[in-house]
Amino acid sequence: MFKDFFILEKARKRLWYNSLFRSGGKNSVRAAIIVTLGALTMGAEYLFFYRLLRYFNSLPVDVGEILVIQLLNLLCLTFFSMLVFSNVIASISTMFMSRDLDFLISSPIPLRDIFFSKYIMTMINSSWMAAAFCFPVFIAYGQTNFAPWLYYLLIFVLFIPFMVIPSGAGILITMSLMRFFPARRAYQVLSFVGVAFIVGLVLLLRFIEPEKYLGKNVPDEQIIEFVEKMKAPDYPWLPSSMMARSLQLGSYGDWENFLVQFGYLCAMAIASVALSAGAAMAIYYVGWSGAYSSSRLTSLPPRERWLYRTMRRFLRHVSPDTRALAIKDVKLFWRDTGQWSQLLMLGALVVVYIFNVRNLPLDNIYIRSIVSVANIGLSGVVLAAVAVRFVFSTTSVEGGSFWVVRAGPVGMGRFLWEKFFLYLIPLIFLAEVLVVTSNILLGVDAYVMTVSAGAVFLLTLGLTGLGVGMGAMFPKFDYENIAEVGATTGAILYMMVSIVYAGISVMIIAHPVRRHLWAIFRNQESDGPDIWLAYIAMVALTALLIYFPMTWGRRALDKIEL
Repeated sequence: MFKDFFILEKARKRLWYNSLFRSGGKNSVRAAIIVTLGALTMGAEYLFFYRLLRYFNSLPVDVGEILVIQLLNLLCLTFFSMLVFSNVIASISTMFMSRDLDFLISSPIPLRDIFFSKYIMTMINSSWMAAAFCFPVFIAYGQTNFAPWLYYLLIFVLFIPFMVIPSGAGILITMSLMRFFPARRAYQVLSFVGVAFIVGLVLLLRFIEPEKYLGKNVPDEQIIEFVEKMKAPDYPWLPSSMMARSLQLGSYGDWENFLVQFGYLCAMAIASVALSAGAAMAIYYVGWSGAYSSSRLTSLPPRERWLYRTMRRFLRHVSPDTRALAIKDVKLFWRDTGQWSQLLMLGALVVVYIFNVRNLPLDNIYIRSIVSVANIGLSGVVLAAVAVRFVFSTTSVEGGSFWVVRAGPVGMGRFLWEKFFLYLIPLIFLAEVLVVTSNILLGVDAYVMTVSAGAVFLLTLGLTGLGVGMGAMFPKFDYENIAEVGATTGAILYMMVSIVYAGISVMIIAHPVRRHLWAIFRNQESDGPDIWLAYIAMVALTALLIYFPMTWGRRALDKIEL
């Protein structure tokens, strides 16, 4: 029994091993970089929650203990909700859109074994990031409660049923949807819902303003108000409540009641697997076979969408081939909900960013001007994060149809410059909104406002050219999800270069602003050759970051064998 299941797992393990250690070293370097960055992130997360929980424990007992318990309940409920959404999205790709399903289902392998193999793959793909985020929090909780050493070993055991339950729920939801809807349409809708959920969570946590409750002389009334705002449902039958209760009991060394809660979690995990497996035997094959078909045929709309008509009017003076490429890129972007739904998260980040700037305690023009210059670098980091998701992947998004572009009467240079200008306009709009709005809230003078707006304009030019060029130098056409492109070695290298570029830009622009502030202090003119040299250096650096990546990207695409 399950012989074929173990064969599939062995084959997948071998594929993973070969891709990591026998692929010329590229994937090994990438894995080393990701592991290093992940370890640093987890270390910083541990320090943050350790200090936060220590502060909560220093409060009066009736307040601090309640606050810690509510925080633990909220985190477990958030993790559980994110795992359900993540499993719903991931199971569409692994269980219905994976490339190996045609071979596996047509083989003599029992459908049961295929389902369990995909179940494990879905659980790993959707849960590893949540696990990496959870463990530092749970370890910090144990440290602040002086938990026994057995607690830290049981965290890993306790997390297994906590992963299995949302995986079963998510897979069951997905199979039910696939029974009646095409896979790609369901994937787009659920991606949009998942991003909307994360956006709402980010905005909620930010507008609670937890920082104002962390002062040394905070009244108990404000702390109690904060506890009420953070209160999460703690029904005993919720897996998140069982998880939080198990962690609490384990940190106290109450192993008898811990085993009771752990038994409840294991029972729910077994029931989740059994229920999803029973449903799979009835509807999985039917859902897979109809995943790419639509329940009804629809006629084409009588008129082209207003967005495409607007693009045609806007590009009426450019050459027909460039106009065709631009409209093609707009259609590819608009038809993929997984791409444009990320704009919701971007909007949430912009709102939180401006909200943070508005709340900065700045009381004189010098500090405001310094923050305005630093704001250029922060805007550059935000733009780089946006560009690595959209601009860097603009060549890879062509996928298996890239040969059509290569076979057409369009050079790779024009192909890349069209993408450069297509993404440049919205990025400049985003960058200027961030900087100008932030400077208005800071109350800087006209000179600092002008320098900041000009610097971020050049910064956006450089980041766009760098993203399009490096995206062409490191394309990934064989993806199953476009989000995979943002995790490649080329994308990580692009982020590193972008952050260095943003830092150098801040250092260059800081000199004219410093001269301007010094001139205000001494009531003198701030003009001079060194200021103009700083402006020229910024322009020259931007030009280099546009010219060389775009040139190298064009050459790399010309050398690709079709």
